[in-house]
Amino acid sequence: MLALFSVRSNQVVLLRDLVQELWYETPPQSAKITLQTYIVRLRQQLAKDLELSGASLDPKDLLQTFHGGYQLTVDPAVLEYHRFEDLAARGRREIATGDYARASLVLRSALDMWRGPALVDVSTGPLLQAHVTRLNNARVTAVEQLMEAELRQGRHLDILGDLTDLTAEHPFHENLHAQLMVALYRAGRRSQALEVFAGLRSTLVTNLGIDPSHQLSRLHGAILNGDPTLEHLPQRGGMLLDCFAA
Repeated sequence: MLALFSVRSNQVVLLRDLVQELWYETPPQSAKITLQTYIVRLRQQLAKDLELSGASLDPKDLLQTFHGGYQLTVDPAVLEYHRFEDLAARGRREIATGDYARASLVLRSALDMWRGPALVDVSTGPLLQAHVTRLNNARVTAVEQLMEAELRQGRHLDILGDLTDLTAEHPFHENLHAQLMVALYRAGRRSQALEVFAGLRSTLVTNLGIDPSHQLSRLHGAILNGDPTLEHLPQRGGMLLDCFAA
């Protein structure tokens, strides 16, 4: 319950949503009474935490009752996922403006907040699981953007290991594969860069019945031809594959 209140902080969580999260399609007849008991216990725990922290705040003001539901009212800055999203958004803006050094610093700060998958220690129901998926996808995007910022600064040797692990973890992610291909090419390992493309193409065809995107195919051609622009990518678009759009 606290996890759901947190990811929906400062907005009312309806009773029906709490029932769905806790019991999905098989709520007990006593669901409403049980929820009220859980709310009392949660406020008691919050009261203990507030007392330990020295905060002079009534738990009923922190976890407020509204018609049809409850709301956790907190400063967004106290929630890590809000801080992560703010930093990730700043990193995207720095990439868009071409300040890749600043983007690296901001994105690393965002990713340093992660200590494992989102809500890894919470038994999630259908509503929280949707938030878990969104947050984990946001993490992958932030990692992708960090790799982009590092690559744009000529740090291809520093990120080869990271990109190798990331492409293994995300075998269908084209831009991560593109970043690995460019990093390998710049490291003087063109044959391995071409092998990465061949492996991705085989994976896509075998599992999804599709070919690599036009942009990735153009990158493959640029590596085959030793295109000098691979050493200094143009400032077109925000991410690597945007440079190879038609």
